[in-house]
Amino acid sequence: MPESIKRDEHIRLKNGKQMLLDASKLENGKYEVMLLNPRTGAEVDSATVKTEEEALAEFERLRKKYHAPDAVPVELTGRYKKLAEDLKAALVYGLERKGDDDGGTSNFDAPSLHLPGWTRKKVEAAAEYAGLGCFTWNLWGSKSYVFSIRQGVGQGYTRSRAAEAMREYLSGLGYDASTYCQAD
Repeated sequence: MPESIKRDEHIRLKNGKQMLLDASKLENGKYEVMLLNPRTGAEVDSATVKTEEEALAEFERLRKKYHAPDAVPVELTGRYKKLAEDLKAALVYGLERKGDDDGGTSNFDAPSLHLPGWTRKKVEAAAEYAGLGCFTWNLWGSKSYVFSIRQGVGQGYTRSRAAEAMREYLSGLGYDASTYCQAD
């Protein structure tokens, strides 16, 4: 299984789309650097190199080539600003309740909100403000937003507990919240 050595989930292309840049050590001892769409897994660019030093240099080259930090700024006001603050508070709440037992299946559990009529770019900006990832999830013909926890949790029970606590917190604020569950 590849082992990530450096990761940046905040790469924004000129068209405003957010990408993930990751440098990983492969099982065969080589290193791979990949820029990809975190929602679809579609690869934008990648390179395979022999050493960690080369991988880190390639990581910086790809960041310089693709990252446009000022692309499509979104100002948060009204309900979007409230969502951003609520997501930030929910993340703190979830991380406080994650525990320290990270056994169990590797997963991608995350809180999800059904927000009909909300503007996707503004919801994504609110998630970014809160330090969360964001993608849409179509469940039985209904679109929801999934807010992936980027840092501070493991990959098993701790992630599940944090996601459930965040869902609980957001439900308590009146949001139509659920938990997105995906095992590896």
